[in-house]
Amino acid sequence: MSNYINRLKKKDSYLEKGVNINDVVPSYAMHPGEELLDELKARSISQKDFAELSSIHPSQLNEIIKGKRGINADIALQIGTALNIPAEFWLRSQMYYELTLAKIRAKEAQPALKKSSKKLSKA
Repeated sequence: MSNYINRLKKKDSYLEKGVNINDVVPSYAMHPGEELLDELKARSISQKDFAELSSIHPSQLNEIIKGKRGINADIALQIGTALNIPAEFWLRSQMYYELTLAKIRAKEAQPALKKSSKKLSKA
């Protein structure tokens, strides 16, 4: 065990390297529907039963769980009430999902931007 701790101490942390944690871009964005599905599984609630419990149309719920539809304020209230989890949690989850997607797209676009700016500076 002490060998493991020594190896951890030797590794440079992001703080030691001067990396701002806000600049770190995840490689994957988790849709709030995945979190909802995890919560339903943990509580052994089927999608059909939850649709009935929350008054969300079953096809709409399925689209949320599959990541094809986002969670708006009305849906967040329905989910929050049914699961006793604040609506703010679900709205924040949607916001972080969208922000993470934007960061991933921006990071993927950076190499293309750098190449085009080099071409412009040579001209």
